[in-house]
Amino acid sequence: MDAQYFVDKFGARRRAPSFSSYGNEGTIGLLIEPRTEEEFAAAVAALEGEEFDVAGRGTNILFPDGEYDAAVLTTRAMTGAEFRGEVAVAFAGERLSSLAKKAAERGLSGLERLAAIPGSVGGAAAMNAGAFGTEFADVALWVDVLADGKRVRLGPEECGFGYRRSALGKDAVVLAAAFSLVRSDRAAVEREAARYAALRAASQPNGKSLGSTFKRADGKSAGWYIERAGLKGARVGGAEISRKHAGFIVNVGGGTAADYLALADRAQREVVEDCGVTLELEVVVAGR
Repeated sequence: MDAQYFVDKFGARRRAPSFSSYGNEGTIGLLIEPRTEEEFAAAVAALEGEEFDVAGRGTNILFPDGEYDAAVLTTRAMTGAEFRGEVAVAFAGERLSSLAKKAAERGLSGLERLAAIPGSVGGAAAMNAGAFGTEFADVALWVDVLADGKRVRLGPEECGFGYRRSALGKDAVVLAAAFSLVRSDRAAVEREAARYAALRAASQPNGKSLGSTFKRADGKSAGWYIERAGLKGARVGGAEISRKHAGFIVNVGGGTAADYLALADRAQREVVEDCGVTLELEVVVAGR
């Protein structure tokens, strides 16, 4: 791979600091940050035959400690949104919270329950992010992806949406998405968005984390099983199972990726022993 090509064409950076919201120290061998869909497609074409990762804003991905000797292609600079009547169209790098705020300012309802979810529209689509009973799939009208070098528009039924999963990813990278919203009273929409944001803030930790560590299992949150296993507040190095919500692993100071994974492994083992339930990671681990 000719790293200098990416530096010259896209302003890519060698040995860039990793941008995981968990906050562990590490570097990425080559960070490529296209600003447009055309640049993104050109970067993917240039990377053909090479190993690379695709990331949004780093709110659900754990990068290794030290140097991650790989290329990471991020959509976080591909931002912007427009509104066409009751339809919102947003690029993959647009923050979901920003899109929800813009919709509320226009008196458009539908994104209030998703307003406090961190991360980008593209990341939310890829994992079918959800909160308070509403998932990305519930409000998505279509998703544009880059597949086999072409822009393809997919309806929700073609995206393979399920609980915290989809068929979207490296082979179908999200470029943009549209949402079907409902005209409403602006003040009422803003109040509802604020209410859900407050509920989320009251129940989830404020520290550095990657959001929910594990997916729900058998209809219960992973935190329920972890707390039952007596692991609330358990620590490995600088990683701690949140004392506020056991479904989160937070960096309480100097936490490494190794600390995070060791603590996640411990939680999985002890939940199996205590409850006979296997917890599945919701967090994406780069390189796996």
